[in-house]
Amino acid sequence: MEKLKNGKVFIWMQLLGFDREDSDRGAARFLDQTGFLPDGACALLFHPDFVNQYKGMDEEYELPADNCAYYGIPRNAERERQPWTNYNLRDLSGNLSDSGTGLYAGIMGVSIGDSFHQEWISDHPELQFHTRGGKRRGLFALKRFKNGAYYEDFFVEQLCRTLVDYGFKGIHLADGFSPSGNIYHGDYSTDMVTQFIDHTGLILPDGIVAALGDDEAEAEDARADWIWKNVRAEWIEFMCWRWESFFKKICARVHAIGREVMVLGMYCTDPFETKYCLGTDLARIMNAGVDYLTANILPTSCFIASPWDTQDYYFHRYMAIAPITAAHIRQGHLVSMVGLQDATEEWDMMKHVPCLHERDLYTMMAYQLAEKGGSRRALEGYFLCLGDGIKRADWDWERERMEIAFSADVDRTLSPTMLWSDHAYENMLAEYIQTRRWTPFKLFYELAKAGTHCGACVRSEDLDSFTGTLLVPDFDMLSLEEQRKVAAYDRGAVVCTAHAGFEPAAYGIQPTILFADRFSNRPLTAFAFGASPDEDTRAAIEALLTQDDGKPNLEGDPADAPDFPYTLVDTLPFVKVTTGFRDALARLLLDIGDCPLTCDKPYLAYRLKDGTCRLYLFNDNDVHYRRAFVTMKEPVADTRTVSSFPILPVRYKDAATGGLTHHYVGGSTYKQSFEVKLQPGGVTLIDVYPEAKTSI
Repeated sequence: MEKLKNGKVFIWMQLLGFDREDSDRGAARFLDQTGFLPDGACALLFHPDFVNQYKGMDEEYELPADNCAYYGIPRNAERERQPWTNYNLRDLSGNLSDSGTGLYAGIMGVSIGDSFHQEWISDHPELQFHTRGGKRRGLFALKRFKNGAYYEDFFVEQLCRTLVDYGFKGIHLADGFSPSGNIYHGDYSTDMVTQFIDHTGLILPDGIVAALGDDEAEAEDARADWIWKNVRAEWIEFMCWRWESFFKKICARVHAIGREVMVLGMYCTDPFETKYCLGTDLARIMNAGVDYLTANILPTSCFIASPWDTQDYYFHRYMAIAPITAAHIRQGHLVSMVGLQDATEEWDMMKHVPCLHERDLYTMMAYQLAEKGGSRRALEGYFLCLGDGIKRADWDWERERMEIAFSADVDRTLSPTMLWSDHAYENMLAEYIQTRRWTPFKLFYELAKAGTHCGACVRSEDLDSFTGTLLVPDFDMLSLEEQRKVAAYDRGAVVCTAHAGFEPAAYGIQPTILFADRFSNRPLTAFAFGASPDEDTRAAIEALLTQDDGKPNLEGDPADAPDFPYTLVDTLPFVKVTTGFRDALARLLLDIGDCPLTCDKPYLAYRLKDGTCRLYLFNDNDVHYRRAFVTMKEPVADTRTVSSFPILPVRYKDAATGGLTHHYVGGSTYKQSFEVKLQPGGVTLIDVYPEAKTSI
């Protein structure tokens, strides 16, 4: 049995996916069902007491039900929950290791109120997470015991014993052991605020300090309000430091025993939202030693489970996480969760919305990171969730699509590429609080919603080796060196945004077009150079800029704008950017770029290393079949459908009649123009061969 080529695949699953009654505890049965060898299986043992209450291997004991199944559910589609023992699980771990894969332990920082066992947290309530309004939930891994000792010191000792004794390949730390709640809401307990004061040396008002020791709702909420109003940036930076310190300690010890650390680390958020809303700097925790960041890019499963009818919003917003996070982090591996099905949460993307699920699989692996020496995929692979209860035929379906997704050997991105600047990222926290300006992430997915997809990111230090259309958000926030690099860029069109009234001429830039949002009280400016828009594009932009979408302006001090509580939707409040300005920017970026095609549907385009052009053609309608019409700017020898749909080849435009015909019908065809069918809410992948090449 072999692993998939060109990408990594990890499978997160409940113990319900294995059978303790088998002599090998279900290892062979599981691999026979998948039909391929994953790079690792991750047992969702769920409850943190798997580590907190670990008792060693001197004698056999039964694990609590909330380790044997996610939230202790009684069954999945395949079997009833089984009473696993510590010896059973150790056997399974060893057998999977012997098979060439391995087992990770996955836990969350939850508490479910002693539902299945006497929970460790019940004896240590000082470690609970405190939220506004006096509420308590779960375990907060950054807190201290009553005696002042850090929980993380206890945890890492227990963790290392657990990993070694069970023979696990590593640990996967999810909700609670990586941030999962908006830090606006907590924790503002005496413990955390005291840690904050000790670290920063800040002097808080006498009334706030005098109330330390009182963790009732009124006192905690007063602390929270003052901190968020007056030292918000310092609080966020403190939380980033605490999580970095936590992971430095965990990774150092786990690596010393030859194991790996996987971390969820985010909550459907890009690097800036993760920092602002969750208090975590992803680059810093990766530099601290985290081996795998398992980003939760889950547009379809999050949308299906939500009350909001905005599938396109979810898709574009979540997909933008991949390239931007890849550009942000420089250490470790980046893989992404993708939702298959979940018996506990009761959803099934494979069976209920296969077209959307397939779109997730293909698109995730499309995005690139342009680097010195070429291009690489933003994501190294998938972290499939959850993988229990899936039959072989369904795994075969999944495997086929993952192999297609991994098949693109990209040389360079033909769609626009966004510049990533560490300097701008570091300064965005203060800028955002003061102005609520759009972040690069927001710009990336809003342009996609408008029909213009960026296909990659490039870090500023790699710009000298990059060729193509460049999107530069926040030119005014770049370092002087970065501004000089961008101003001197001459290997493609450049489109930039900046603050209101920005003057490109001060940087030696003579823009071919410059415009501002006319209906915002804090407008963005956009400008381009390196290529000039034609008259039709100029007229279209002018028409779009005259339209006010009616959205209200953000009045008063932007820092006082209320933050939204939930990171699965648009978490951050922003100043007004009209839809017309956004659409004008999208039109400009698309029309002055050097992509060698036109298309009447949204698309991504890449040049493969063999010279082939790979197209991702998106259906922007979730309930109807549609067709995309493509015209290439160069002669075409042939095309090949790469995705599982459609079955028939494309229809070429007939040179004599102007009609469309499949090539097998015969007749004169003009192969530079063709039409292809798109499934509802789906994406079709087409390889286009230049005239000098032959089809494979």
